[in-house]
Order: sequence, then structure tokens, then C-alpha cells
Amino acid sequence: MNQKRVLVIQHIDIETPGIILDLMSNKEISFDCIKIENYEGNLLNYDGLLIMGGPMSVNEKDQYSFIESEINLVKHYIKLKKPILGICLGSQIIASALNSNIYKNSKQELGWHNISLFQTEGTIFENIDNDFLAFHWHGDIFNLPDSSVKLASSKISKIQAFVFQNNCYGILFHLEITNEIVQNIVDNFESDLISESIDKSIILSNLEDNITKVNTNGKIIFNRWLDLI
Repeated sequence: MNQKRVLVIQHIDIETPGIILDLMSNKEISFDCIKIENYEGNLLNYDGLLIMGGPMSVNEKDQYSFIESEINLVKHYIKLKKPILGICLGSQIIASALNSNIYKNSKQELGWHNISLFQTEGTIFENIDNDFLAFHWHGDIFNLPDSSVKLASSKISKIQAFVFQNNCYGILFHLEITNEIVQNIVDNFESDLISESIDKSIILSNLEDNITKVNTNGKIIFNRWLDLI
């Protein structure tokens, strides 16, 4: 039996797949973590596609040429019926590939906010407790893509997660985070907090407890996605 392989697209160094890397290793799934603009291999020669977050906008295609490349890559993986998971910017790229509009929310959603679930039966969110904690760092949101099912929302963002054709998931929030990821995001994007009048100490307080809560659900949800591969 051939070992399963996942292509992980990372946009900036500090937004890594976090706990998902260990989960893949535990399932003996191999992975290549790349920046698409630097990769010369066959992007379709994988069993699954994972797209991470980043500070850029899907609407900045003129500034970031790789965004269009990733949108086209998602379309190819959908045609091949291979599992896809997009987190934060990754979810916006998937939504764009499915012809959804990406636009600025009324405010940035930063830090710890709860998630409400909908219609989760048969999805990777099935039997997850409703109103659970997640980490957020985004200003752009999107409409529900055509033929997709809404899975989650928050008080600030109407669409927080969706599924298309049973194995293509977009998740706007973060469950993959580690202590290092949160610290790096807060340090590198503190200007976002200032613009929203948020004290970074609020986000960093009870950090270990919050990460434990988030990772507990993350391990279940990500393992279920990996089981689709």
C-alpha cells in the first residue's frame, strides 16, 4: 500500500500547520510543506491539499500572483475529487475557487471567539460541542459558495466554515495553533490589534488553557479530514 501524501501550502513562515503536522505523522501520512511560487514539482501528485493562512487578501491577485495559481489548483483538486482543507486565507481561496465573493468585514475578528455549528451530521464537525472556542485573525469574509453547506458561524462572521462535495472544507478560524504560532501572530501583527483597540495582553492571558481547549477539538476535526485521504 502506497503511503498517502499531502501537499501543504504555507504563505508565511509563522503560520504553520501546527498540530496537523504531528497528526499526519501519527497516521504515517507524508507531506511537503511549500510556498507555491517556489515549488517546481508536480502539484497534483498528492492525495490531499492543505492551504494555510496569511495576511494577504484573495483580492490582491495583482500583488500576489500565487493566489490565482492556488485558486486554479483548488479547482483541479476538486475535479480530481481529492480532499481539500483551507484554513483562514486558505478557506477564502477555496471560496473564491467556488465563485464566492471575498470582501472586508465590518471589523477584524482577532483573538478568541466562540463558534456556533450548523448541519454537521456526516461532516468532520459531527458531534463536536456547539459554541466552542477558536482562535481568529482575519478581516476578510465570504459568502457561502454555491452548492456548499454552511457548517459554522460566529457573532462577527456569518460563514466560519463550509463543506463542498463532502471532502472540500473551508475553515476561517484556527484550531491548529500552538503557543509559538499565537505569540508570533500577536508580535508580528500587533498593528491589527491597535486598529481594533484590543490589548494584546487579553489575547495572551490564559494562553495555555485556551490552546488546550482549541487543540482538543482541532485534533478530532483534523484527524477526521485526514481520514478522508
